[in-house]
Amino acid sequence: MATTDQDIRWELGDLCADSDEARGRWNDFVERAQDIASRYRGRVAELDAGELRSLFDELDELEQGISRLEVYSYLRLSMAATDVDANDLATYTRERASDLENLLVFVGLEWIAIDDDRAEELLADDELAPYAHKLRVERLEKPYVLSEPEEQALNARRPVLQAWQSLHDRQVSTMEIPFDAGDGEGPTPHGVSQLVSYLYRPERELRLRAVDTLYEGLEPRADVLAASYDALVGDRLTTDKLRGFAHPMQPTNMSNELDDETVEAMLTVIEESYPIAQRWFRAKAKLLGLEKLALADQYAPIGDPRRFTWDEAVDLVDSSYTRFSPRLAEIFRECLGAGHVDVLPRQGKATGAYCAAVSKEILPYVLMNFTNRLRDVSTLAHEFGHATHNVLALEAQTWRSHRVGLSMAEVPSTFAQSIADDYLLENETDPGTRAALAADRLENAFAAIFRQTVLARFEQRAYEVRGDGRSLAAERLNELWWEENAKYYGDALEMPEGYHLGWSYIPHFIHFRFYTYAYSFAQLAALLLYRRYREEGEPFTPKYLEFLRAGGSASPADLVAPFGLDLRSTDTWREAFAELSELCDEAVTLSSESRR
Repeated sequence: MATTDQDIRWELGDLCADSDEARGRWNDFVERAQDIASRYRGRVAELDAGELRSLFDELDELEQGISRLEVYSYLRLSMAATDVDANDLATYTRERASDLENLLVFVGLEWIAIDDDRAEELLADDELAPYAHKLRVERLEKPYVLSEPEEQALNARRPVLQAWQSLHDRQVSTMEIPFDAGDGEGPTPHGVSQLVSYLYRPERELRLRAVDTLYEGLEPRADVLAASYDALVGDRLTTDKLRGFAHPMQPTNMSNELDDETVEAMLTVIEESYPIAQRWFRAKAKLLGLEKLALADQYAPIGDPRRFTWDEAVDLVDSSYTRFSPRLAEIFRECLGAGHVDVLPRQGKATGAYCAAVSKEILPYVLMNFTNRLRDVSTLAHEFGHATHNVLALEAQTWRSHRVGLSMAEVPSTFAQSIADDYLLENETDPGTRAALAADRLENAFAAIFRQTVLARFEQRAYEVRGDGRSLAAERLNELWWEENAKYYGDALEMPEGYHLGWSYIPHFIHFRFYTYAYSFAQLAALLLYRRYREEGEPFTPKYLEFLRAGGSASPADLVAPFGLDLRSTDTWREAFAELSELCDEAVTLSSESRR
């Protein structure tokens, strides 16, 4: 376990020794896939339940091996975006993964082609129980699946699309913007994560300069970033047309196992609740002695929160997890001890934070960009919420069935963040830090619920524009971004001119379309689950651990049903916003007390 704030980096030996070994393993996996294809192609419809189970078990083992190599390649690139060997391996990985997908695409196509009655008979057999839910979900894609040669052709162009994604990522991760942080060092090169971190500092002049500098630095790259997005959106819309999807969100909604009406109703209710955030923005302006918040003030600390070392952050997350469930804390410590966390920001390293699941045998890897902020403690808890979910689900489920849609994937991480935030709020004695934490918790919820809805609405409009045959030039994206953000902030917050470029460095748009509303869904669901936890106490924990172990073996509606939540009920969402309003009241109260 880490003991100092040194530059702690991933130990990748659990995944692969080096690029040469990775290439050799890819060759082995291609041979295994060819062998599976030779034995099963054209025969899936003839197999009985036991034979299908053998096939899916074999594929599960192969897919975990593939995951190991894909994660290794992705982590290498996350550590050093311009490293030649890492980029070569990433290109090789994309090509081999495409080859493997083409070799094995027949399995899914032949499965969904089976007659419905025969398929239900097979799914009723206990042999297929570990795979039953995912196999049923696959069959829902039947109207949108093309022939095998067509699917192979679509898979074959994937490396080109991933090249656009890599171009975007490299443009963002390699930015070196001169900025004087007021530390006596004068102007030094800053990346996106470093500049964004200043928005949480108490010095207003520093925050305002950081915002201006960020967007000034992005402006010269805006055309390339827009071109990357334009190419990806255009390809996705073309593919949708070939498949017959009704609208661009449909593939994501299906992946999340949420119907279109439920998602749209949720987004609409969220937009109607923007005034909750605007109420806080006005209250915060008064607390900061301002007439109106500027964008740079949105995450300004209330009070004077103390800094947290890496050791402190680790101890806080460990203690909060232990109080809720010792098993979660055990997983957390195992991942740290295995060297599966990369801690500090540095030039060329990917921005933000994420968790990457690997396989049943290998613990997840977590990326951090730790800058000693209070917010970083919550982020650590959040990402290891993903990690503990992955580990517990993989203990109980197959590789295929452990995976959940984006919306449900964010529920355990958000819940874990609430565990840590509550623990810290209860144990912290410094009034300034307590006030900052209450405000931070509220603003994290706003960012997850409201801001992610803004992002989803921006995406909807971008796809609509591109679908009408108009290009997504930077100027056009600027205006769409501005208009959707203006709906959220209203007259309670002033946006600077540079914020027109706020869309440009967000990776979710590039890698996963409509990923963002999953955060909104997850935050609302996590608020409701945490409300149940406060009401029930210890009896809640075993139910929650079973929820984690279930992974993706059931639909979102069925996964949360044991907690008395009905995702189709408007009352469910109203209860979530009542909880959010209470968090707003708490933040106003603690913030006011810290000023006395």
